[in-house]
Amino acid sequence: MKVLHLLADWKWTGPSEPVLDLCLELRKQGLPADLACQPAPPGVNVSLPAKARERGLEPIHDFELRRGIRFVSNLRDIARISEACREYDLLHVHSSHDHVLGGLGARRSRSARILRTNERAVPMRRNLASSFLMRKLSDGYVTYSKAALDSDVAAFGVRGWRIDPALQLDRFIPREVSHDGFVLGVVARMQRHRRFDVLLEGIRRCRASNLRVLVVGRGTHSNEVAVEPAKRLGLSNVTFTGYLGPQYLETLALFDALLFLVPGSDGTCRAIREAMAMGKPIIGARRGMIPEIVEDGQTGIAIDDTPENIARAIESLAADPRGAREMGRRGREKAVRLYDIARQAARMKEIYGEVLR
Repeated sequence: MKVLHLLADWKWTGPSEPVLDLCLELRKQGLPADLACQPAPPGVNVSLPAKARERGLEPIHDFELRRGIRFVSNLRDIARISEACREYDLLHVHSSHDHVLGGLGARRSRSARILRTNERAVPMRRNLASSFLMRKLSDGYVTYSKAALDSDVAAFGVRGWRIDPALQLDRFIPREVSHDGFVLGVVARMQRHRRFDVLLEGIRRCRASNLRVLVVGRGTHSNEVAVEPAKRLGLSNVTFTGYLGPQYLETLALFDALLFLVPGSDGTCRAIREAMAMGKPIIGARRGMIPEIVEDGQTGIAIDDTPENIARAIESLAADPRGAREMGRRGREKAVRLYDIARQAARMKEIYGEVLR
């Protein structure tokens, strides 16, 4: 069995890192898996191709994989993918654009099968395009959310499997870091839909003494949606760290808890799972896949994200450090049990076999 992963992107984003992790782990477990993606533009240092090369995987750039309707480029890719299917038994696609090109190429070849992963972990849109992709250009479907799986299998009639998202757990080792106050972490790109207005108002209303908030992330609209509103609310206890590279794990270790409201492009809420693996309790909104990850009262607190509920959840954890640490311990146990990349790759190999049979 030989597998080709298609990803029509070059950016180092939430969805691209898990795809690379999976390819590398499949290879480690003896299954030949290649990655085809877009080349990075000149002058870009942090990219999916660069990260792949750093970790010993040379990405394939035989296809343009340009997004949007570009007839000449798209037809050229379909023909090239069809030719590549002589070498591969299965194409694993991760977005709708990959799916269109890879699916048409595989069907043209009349050989390779197609497996689609829904990286957003929410039910797919119901329209003619998604129906065509799922019913005509899919031999199997994988996602991380039970709710998304049940909904999509019922809507499209495709064979489907749920798998647990994964982490490189050896990077996320719990450790104590001495610090003052109660440190609440927020890890999210600063985008308009991420509800920073609600988050900041909840912090303003929180009466927990010595509360410090570290907001990790960046975004085109960071000043508009977060930095300036925090100043207007007089939140001197909120610090915006920006994007963190090697310092990310050290900052994560400082957190006494993580607050997470809205899933981004990676619907598996990677920041939540990383914090859990570090032994941190989670305050998570009941949105997307978050309720499937955060067990209310066990690994954290699940809330309807109003300012009042945010304030109360923070106060509850800050007032009970021992209880918060116990939630963090249970979160770590869950992460070790479910989110190991080796476990995910082994399960994916089983699914590949079922698709090919």
